[in-house]
Amino acid sequence: MRPGPRDLRFDTLRGLFLVLMVVNHLPTEIRAVTDQPLGLFTAAEGFVFLSGLLAGWVYTRKFRSAGRGGLWLAATGRAKSIYRWQIGALLCSFALVQLTERTLGYCSPAVPKLFFEHPLEALGLGASLLYQPGLLDLLPMYCGFVLMLPVVISALEAGRRWLVLSLSAAVWLAVQWAPPTDGAPLYPINTGSFNLLAWQFLFVAGVVIGHARVSGLPQVAKPSRWVLACAAAVAAYGFGVRHAQWPSLWPEATFGVLLNKPALGLLRLADFGAVAYLVAALGERIPALLTSRTLSLLGRHSLAVVATQSVAIMALLQFPALFETPASRTLVVAAVVGLLFAVASALEAARAPSAGRAPIGSRQEHGGRVIGSDGARAA
Repeated sequence: MRPGPRDLRFDTLRGLFLVLMVVNHLPTEIRAVTDQPLGLFTAAEGFVFLSGLLAGWVYTRKFRSAGRGGLWLAATGRAKSIYRWQIGALLCSFALVQLTERTLGYCSPAVPKLFFEHPLEALGLGASLLYQPGLLDLLPMYCGFVLMLPVVISALEAGRRWLVLSLSAAVWLAVQWAPPTDGAPLYPINTGSFNLLAWQFLFVAGVVIGHARVSGLPQVAKPSRWVLACAAAVAAYGFGVRHAQWPSLWPEATFGVLLNKPALGLLRLADFGAVAYLVAALGERIPALLTSRTLSLLGRHSLAVVATQSVAIMALLQFPALFETPASRTLVVAAVVGLLFAVASALEAARAPSAGRAPIGSRQEHGGRVIGSDGARAA
């Protein structure tokens, strides 16, 4: 049976990744648990992959119901929405930095220095997405990926699944061999810490799986004992290197390339793939383990959550006194996470049900999965 328009497990996982990202952006002891908890990858890899999977799921349905034109309109509409949230986060962050400088007479080194050194330049470059300082570099990448969807989905619908994957993998591989770039001469232009040409492979892989899922096609290799054993071995090695100081199997320089985050190094990617495969196999067998209505609330409103956490963390990092003790650091983390749930809850409440159909976000049990009625917002 083909999946319904929404699977609560994916929203739950995306909500979990958002919470992990928030904690990892703050100086707190909790990061010992949330930063790369399962191996050599971070929550960002999971968020990008799941965003691609949900996009493949949703926009394939859009293509089949509205054709190429409808798919293009849906993708560009989504990109505009992402851009608006990005600009909103930029303007709010900028305003808070300016307010702090004028009120306290200084700016913390934790905030983007261009905000107070050259304010108009920061706003102009930020609006054109040419200035993406830390905490403001995830949504622009997502915006670019969404604009790829009409081409990728059209190719998948034409039966060119392996061509799509091969081209995407080739671009990723080219980035691994490319010499490192020095961004200093380009300052103040800053396109963020993610290499879009590398991270697109993770997103496209998710789109391919999402397309296969809605099409009733095989998504990944069947969970045979051999495949599960190989995935478990890779996952165990990644966990051992990260948490048990297992020795590297490569020279230090090579190991650094394999773990490179901006370029999505091979070992980082392989470790994520192995863990994702094991989690998927477990989730198919015991769906309840990956289902949380609380976390799924964040997953359904990921744009607002990403934008809100960027502004909140940038504002809080200007006040070192908030992070002087373990108790204060923990309280700050709890407050930010609580703020995210408050924003998501407000947006959920604002989605008034349309006449004649179930409320958006309502849930039904179907085929062992918990699904909802709002497919259009899943990506």
